[in-house]
Amino acid sequence: MKRLVAIAIAVAVLALGLVVGRAVMHSSGARAFPSEVASGTLPTAPGFDLPNLDGGGTTSLASLRGRVVILNFWASWCNPCKDEAPILEDFWVTEAKPNGIAMVGIDSQDLSDDARAFAKTYRLTYPLVHDDGGDIGRAYGVGAFPETFVIDAQGRAVAWFPGEVTAKGLREAVAKAGGS
Repeated sequence: MKRLVAIAIAVAVLALGLVVGRAVMHSSGARAFPSEVASGTLPTAPGFDLPNLDGGGTTSLASLRGRVVILNFWASWCNPCKDEAPILEDFWVTEAKPNGIAMVGIDSQDLSDDARAFAKTYRLTYPLVHDDGGDIGRAYGVGAFPETFVIDAQGRAVAWFPGEVTAKGLREAVAKAGGS
């Protein structure tokens, strides 16, 4: 009996080790995209086709090709996202939209109703989409909210902002991406 218990414990420990090892390997790979962006290698941004938060159709990254794109990953429950929302809305209205720069807010790991309430509270007028299962966030290696990426007209990520962005940071990243 003692031998069976020892074998069962050994198998359980081995299984746990495999699960933890796989999780560590997976999570280190998950952050590969932001690391590439930060290193300046200009990786191609993962594509997406997500439902618009307002319920009207979808938005795809492919449809924005040829334009500089700002992608902001956020969630309604995220406190830094609340602080950042007015900065993004002001940048959209005063700089991005007038200069033909696309901007998409990607709500992730959130309830659609909560996200719509957030958008209404902060009077967000730029396009918002919903990443229901978080698959697109994982493809971008999003580890926390908010995170923002700036994509050039060729679909390459030129800048990554972990945490809140500033208007100055966005301006510099848009210029690096070839936007106005």
